[in-house]
Amino acid sequence: MIDRATVDRILDATRIEEVIGDFVSLKRRGANYLGLCPFHQDKNPSLSVSSTKQIFKCFACGKAGTAVSFIMEHEKLSYPEALKYLAKKYGIEVVEKEQTPEEIAARMKGESLLIVNEYAQKYYQQLLWDAGRTHLVGLSYFKERKFTDDTIRKFGLGFAPAGGKSFAATAKEEGYKEEYLVDSGLVIKRDDGSLSDRFYDRVMFPIHSLSGRVIAFGGRILTSDKSKAKYINSPETEVYVKNRSLYGIYFAKTAIANKDCCLLVEGYTDVISMHQAGIENVVASSGTSLTVGQISLIKRFTDKIIVIYDGDAAGIKASIRGIDMILQQGMKVEVVLLPPEDDPDSFAKAHDREEIEEFIATNKCDFITFKTNLLLKEIDNDPIRKAQLINDIIESVSVIPDQIERNVYVGMVAKRFDIKEDAVFQKVRQLRARHNSLEQSRSRMDRQQDAPVPPDGYEPVPAGYDENVADVETVASSPQPLTDSYLAVNEKEIIYYLLKFGEYPLRTDDSLLYDKKAVPAGVPTVAEYIRKSLEEDDLQFENPVFKKIFDEYFTRPHEPGEDCEVAQGKIIRFFSTHPDQNVAATMMDVICDNYPLTVKVYRDSLTPEEQLLGKNVPRVVTAYRIKVIERLCAATVKEVDAAFKRGDGEACKEKMRLLSALNTVKNNLLHLQASKK
Repeated sequence: MIDRATVDRILDATRIEEVIGDFVSLKRRGANYLGLCPFHQDKNPSLSVSSTKQIFKCFACGKAGTAVSFIMEHEKLSYPEALKYLAKKYGIEVVEKEQTPEEIAARMKGESLLIVNEYAQKYYQQLLWDAGRTHLVGLSYFKERKFTDDTIRKFGLGFAPAGGKSFAATAKEEGYKEEYLVDSGLVIKRDDGSLSDRFYDRVMFPIHSLSGRVIAFGGRILTSDKSKAKYINSPETEVYVKNRSLYGIYFAKTAIANKDCCLLVEGYTDVISMHQAGIENVVASSGTSLTVGQISLIKRFTDKIIVIYDGDAAGIKASIRGIDMILQQGMKVEVVLLPPEDDPDSFAKAHDREEIEEFIATNKCDFITFKTNLLLKEIDNDPIRKAQLINDIIESVSVIPDQIERNVYVGMVAKRFDIKEDAVFQKVRQLRARHNSLEQSRSRMDRQQDAPVPPDGYEPVPAGYDENVADVETVASSPQPLTDSYLAVNEKEIIYYLLKFGEYPLRTDDSLLYDKKAVPAGVPTVAEYIRKSLEEDDLQFENPVFKKIFDEYFTRPHEPGEDCEVAQGKIIRFFSTHPDQNVAATMMDVICDNYPLTVKVYRDSLTPEEQLLGKNVPRVVTAYRIKVIERLCAATVKEVDAAFKRGDGEACKEKMRLLSALNTVKNNLLHLQASKK
């Protein structure tokens, strides 16, 4: 990991206008820069870059962040990789933090396996093109598949010769350790101590990590020998976890993000042929059943998946379970069924990019239509089998986490099969209740065993694999949306002032001019005022992300006595580079708003916000208190009503006295708020 001191040096040297200017033509407009946003089809400049705050914001698509997050998003890099990118740009040596001997050993083993894999890829690729040897059979196979030389080189395809000893012997001669050759899965150690190649007499398909490192291989046999497996893959290693890997993801990630859609196929050649035809947003599960880890990898770049099936009905039925898994992860899924004589490989070879895109757009359908068309023709007029089909489709609907989306599909099912929506809703509720009950039972059992409760499909990340661990863990989870709670708007407004002006003086004397260089003695800062005000009423934020920002604001390392503007810049950096992506994203969402949510006076005022802090900060804190009181009043009214209904006169009187006191406090706060306008 990169140590904090190095991170700070990188961030100190980085100028966001220079970083974004490498990709976007920026023009100065006042204190900021404007340019076309690279994250959507931007016709009018909507990307604003602040050199003073070192942040960017697109006021069309909503993308916002720092120089680091811009590079992460634009170049599809993990957080450590983005830091290294900036370090290289500004000539800063990256110093990794000191690690324990165990951590060093694990990291070195992971890196050693990657080096062995990359050597093997070059070895197999060289043999494929070596006209002086008898290995042109491999090249002939790829030529028969109509792969061009550029395509073959792009995907690093190769050939493992017959004999079963060649790679192991050559790698040993080149100085690669037997331990890593065996652990990589490329070499097998026999009982007598001899070494044999796992792959021989096969064409080779390297499997790449998200960042482009070779982590494994797939090998296809060239004969029709039924006694041998058509394909064999590398075994799982410290750097290759099958259910977290997708073939072609490295080559497809940018296209997936740009098109906001991922095409999912089955095999290596399907991906390669689609790429060669100009369709690049495509990946394969490599012939294995789709897993939650693979879906999560796609979800980093889009929430839309189109599954492309060939005409093999048996194969479709075997893999249709993956649709429910995609739905369960909150993704939108559509299905395309190719003509009976085609698979994605052959279809891509017979059509150009425009024809493929038109076919997909014309023939894609939702999962309800697909399942119905696939299975309905098999049941004839059998009512029992038809009921089973309907239940199967409702089961798929029930796993969708978003309630509104679920309700839409409920209506589609009811209309498609001419049944009442209430019946479908009832079945969905029963299924969800059953799922929740099973989850709770599983959680209780896990807690009894003192074991953490992992999400479905989770597999532990192997130790020692720095690069792919960073790929999956650092930015895998999408930032959570702000909680839509009763107090969310008020909490967000307070956080706005805390993040943007927390270290500024809160002056109530309008005759005093704003001085950003120092806080006069006896004058509280905005942060001090907010904290004291909330502590007086023992109030804590309900939104967990807002609460985390608030708590860490006052516990973060800081140097007292700094200039206001300098101190506030450090605060923005601290939260914008926070390891919790929800905190970083929320900070950008709050700080990039033009104005606080309810203080409309700024829209028509030329007065700098800093000079209005003495009026506006107390007002937003008061508004928050009023909102809390109003909720207490509403709850107390219900308690009065409940006491009245059960005939408890004393409780009714007590609650009425409490309600009167709350209303008095509320009226005082309203009067105070009015005096601040």
